Amino acid sequence: MIVGSAVYVGSKVAPVYYTYYQFQSDLEQAAMVESYTTRSEADIQQSVATRGRDYGIPLRLEQIRVRRAGNEISISAEYTIHVDLPIHPIDLKFAPSTKNKRI
Repeated sequence: MIVGSAVYVGSKVAPVYYTYYQFQSDLEQAAMVESYTTRSEADIQQSVATRGRDYGIPLRLEQIRVRRAGNEISISAEYTIHVDLPIHPIDLKFAPSTKNKRI
């Protein structure tokens, strides 16, 4: 029964973490590309929100921070995913972030 419970919880939680790691990777890629563009912070913020929605992450623009400082860009977001478990539902909080500097 314990093993079955662990497998069940893992099947609910693992996809959420997998999505987080994919989104983190996308943020890193976006920071690399955007550090060489002249797009505005608002445009980048909108692009990050769209990427998040593509993964099923409920991101609002207020949860995404984009900051340019000289030749450096940083992108971060904070969001919570609710995992509905039978006995004890949980809210998992994530805060992916990245920073990139032009060469």
